[in-house]
Amino acid sequence: MSITDQITEEVSTNGLSRRRFIQGAAAAGVSIPLAQMLNDSGVSAATSTTLRVATGKQEHVAAPWETSGGSLFILAMVGEWLCWQKPDGSLEARAAESWTSSADAKQWVFKIRSGVKFNDVTALTADDVVYTYTSIFDKTITKGISRSKGNYDNILEPSGVVKVDANTVQFNLLQPVANFPYFVSSASYGMCIIKKGAFGGAGWEKTMVAAGPWKMVSHVNTESTVYEKNPYYWDKSFKPGFDKVEFIQFLSAAAALPLLKTGKLDYIAAIEASDALALDKSKFNIATTKMGAGGLHSHMRTNFGPFQDKRVREAAALSIDRVGYIAGVLKGLGGVIANDSVMDAYPSADKSVPQRKQDLAKAKALMAEAGVPKGFKVDLSTWARDDINKYAKLIKSSLAKIGIKVNLVIDGSDGGSAVYYTYDPYPSKPGKVNQFDNHSWLASNLGITEWSGRGVPDTYLMREFRSTGDWSGAMLDSRVMDAAVDSYLQALSPAAKKKASKAIQTACLAETPYLIVNTAINVTASRKTVTGLAINGMLQIDCSKIKNV
Repeated sequence: MSITDQITEEVSTNGLSRRRFIQGAAAAGVSIPLAQMLNDSGVSAATSTTLRVATGKQEHVAAPWETSGGSLFILAMVGEWLCWQKPDGSLEARAAESWTSSADAKQWVFKIRSGVKFNDVTALTADDVVYTYTSIFDKTITKGISRSKGNYDNILEPSGVVKVDANTVQFNLLQPVANFPYFVSSASYGMCIIKKGAFGGAGWEKTMVAAGPWKMVSHVNTESTVYEKNPYYWDKSFKPGFDKVEFIQFLSAAAALPLLKTGKLDYIAAIEASDALALDKSKFNIATTKMGAGGLHSHMRTNFGPFQDKRVREAAALSIDRVGYIAGVLKGLGGVIANDSVMDAYPSADKSVPQRKQDLAKAKALMAEAGVPKGFKVDLSTWARDDINKYAKLIKSSLAKIGIKVNLVIDGSDGGSAVYYTYDPYPSKPGKVNQFDNHSWLASNLGITEWSGRGVPDTYLMREFRSTGDWSGAMLDSRVMDAAVDSYLQALSPAAKKKASKAIQTACLAETPYLIVNTAINVTASRKTVTGLAINGMLQIDCSKIKNV
């Protein structure tokens, strides 16, 4: 039996535990009694005025300065950004009606759209935009909490955010950044525009005063959120076919399947490919969205533990059957092959860089050269979710082929909030070595972290691969990588970006700080009668054009 066959058999979504099903169904039962959801026909789907959507679990508060993971879905409904990342990865003007840059891409000017209002009826002005982008740098304002600050390390300081007039904001950058509009878009998910003087940490979620298309009606942390149309939304073409939308959180997408099939849910925002392919196509629509470099990245710590020798990291990468995993487990639908780099999914990638393939003989030789011919034992830390469980099995089974005995340490809490995503320690820092493994994201020798999909690779490069990155599980400290990343950020032409991309891709193969087997393709399932839903690579759902036919 092949590794991919083993994974498919061992981690079948059909074998979903009763505990996880009850957790998912109980979350849905916040608004519908559990017995009714499972047994009653209830209101017919065609006459319902509420769209019910199954999403993943949140691990942190749905507030701008604290949001991450599942809470970003919640925020995306009420929030408004200067621009929005569309499903194809391009940007759409939102609170900003236009933007321009200087020739060297160091200065960017955004014109704020006239008539934009917060959902408490107050006008959104340049003062609110300036506050949004400066408050995150001030610990006295944020009380030390801002997970979005790392988006701007080395490229922006508070003094660089300037109000030109009531409807114009200028960003003066520390270095050229050709893709800067993505840094003020929904791809920077915690940076929705908040009111001047507002506290964007815990407590904000109780009111969710923002300028997006939907207004929060009720919110139960880690369970569900109900929205109604924001009557003050600036876009007069905003006329969705549902009066309300309810996001219901599930630890496992498989737990939502029975509810979709019986009409208690309308849409599952992320589903396993095997489950999607098994649905009746006459009743349900299956759709896919490319996620750029999004998906599951497995870090190997470069400054502590058994993966410090890059020969061991390379051996780990060579042990994996990427083609078999994508075809057998992802069913050729849920991802495309990657080369341990975040550049692979983008047009700027240099295709001349050779694709890494499984080579057990070479992997074993590298292990011997590194002085560990018989391998070693190591914990792999992450949190429990269907796709993550399968990926963890892949790594465990693959590394076993070269003598590395992997012990899975899986955090079963909501979104991994109890252990893996405690953000202790935080952030990662160059030169600082956490000489312990506490099974959290930034202090585990081997771990799996999920990343949302962005239209450009800049955020991954800055926060995950650069030595100053605050989200660097591998904690790579490489001047070669840093120079390549900076070259990419500053590149103004396609040719220059491709050259910089090749340098990054080559450095990734030389250092192998991460195992990135595939870049994800998100799979969704919906009732045939629900149309117009749009979901981007960040898994932010645009319900502005939904219809119930």
